Amino acid sequence: MKSARRSGVDKISNLPCNVLDGILGCLSLKDAVKTSILSKNWRYNWVTRTELDFDYHLFRSLAHEQEANTIIYQVLLLHKGPILNFILSGSNLISFPEIDHWILFLSKKNVQKFTLQIYSRNSYHLPSHLFTFKQLRHLELGMCLFHPPPGFKGFEKLINLDLKDVTFVPAVLKNLISRSPLLERLRLCWCTNFDTLEIDAVNLKCFAFRGASKSICFKNAPMLRKANVYLTSPASADASPVCSNLTKFFCYMPRLMELDIGGFLLKYLTMGGLPENALTTLNNVKSLRIGGMLFRTVEEVSCVIYLISSCPKLQELTIECETMNTMNDVAEPIVQFLRDQSSLCGVVKILQRVYMCMFSGLEMEIEFVRSILAYAPVLEEISIWNYSCLLIQTGKQLTDKMKQFHQASPNVEIIVDEVDVED
Repeated sequence: MKSARRSGVDKISNLPCNVLDGILGCLSLKDAVKTSILSKNWRYNWVTRTELDFDYHLFRSLAHEQEANTIIYQVLLLHKGPILNFILSGSNLISFPEIDHWILFLSKKNVQKFTLQIYSRNSYHLPSHLFTFKQLRHLELGMCLFHPPPGFKGFEKLINLDLKDVTFVPAVLKNLISRSPLLERLRLCWCTNFDTLEIDAVNLKCFAFRGASKSICFKNAPMLRKANVYLTSPASADASPVCSNLTKFFCYMPRLMELDIGGFLLKYLTMGGLPENALTTLNNVKSLRIGGMLFRTVEEVSCVIYLISSCPKLQELTIECETMNTMNDVAEPIVQFLRDQSSLCGVVKILQRVYMCMFSGLEMEIEFVRSILAYAPVLEEISIWNYSCLLIQTGKQLTDKMKQFHQASPNVEIIVDEVDVED
């Protein structure tokens, strides 16, 4: 830099255009635009930037939405060339006609990644221009109304679809998935309630769902590696036995490696009863997380034991408890059931880490831990935590008690963390 100043040669400005674009691409949009004041040569270097990110940082720094609208209009007016990635997300983003204009402008820019997060009491009705984005590969929407125009044939190049608080006719999602043959990642969070959610996507690798549905059915997901399903509505009494049967539910995801389930899904899965034999489709699962475990019925606990015993390659297990102290009256049958269990013997032989969250120290929870300790020969760590005010016993008391249990692994470390409310 000293040598450049002495010689009077501006080496940075003389770099190839693609190198300059790469440098500007490493900066935030705000900082990239600021480079226009460096010199006449730099005044318009940023206008070919392929990523435009108008996120919450921009809106947070401005007092009024109109200021942000003016900035966005100026940037789009001066921009030249394709815009591959466009992000629009802000708390002041409530002027929908302007967004319509911006999306119309973007429809001619070969956008590959489009993110629109609306923070408003009213959902934004997506304009028809969005459905003409032929090069779209990543689509992330929040608080929108998704109603494609007649004749919409899907996004043929779409790889990632992320929808949060999006309203649509369920048939629209089904058609969108079927017409997106390259889809690998699908996330649905707090979207339209479904009578039946059907997943038929031959290239899908990651799936996440949080919301309400009377039934869930995986019809075809041979490449699925990671599934996260959190059902927020009670299981429907008239749910299809095909969907609420454990064997049928996991039948079409033979390559699953990470499974994360919670909410009312456990109850939903046990409606069809438990199969006699372990599920071979879970043979590749290495990580299992169960959220909202209530330890309230033998059926629910037996379902968890069954899932664990169906995962012979399981290395990491996480149980998020939601047991209330008033549930001691149901402890005896569950404790007895766990004591009679030997199905984990020889199954959890490579289990290495167990995490028990929101652990209260109730008898059925402790008995569950005892079962794991007794049958996991290479277990390295079992970590238990909850707020100290919710623990029935102190962390030290729980640790001392569990160290007295029979331990199949000679090297297991038992950790009980008490978290103060202030923390």
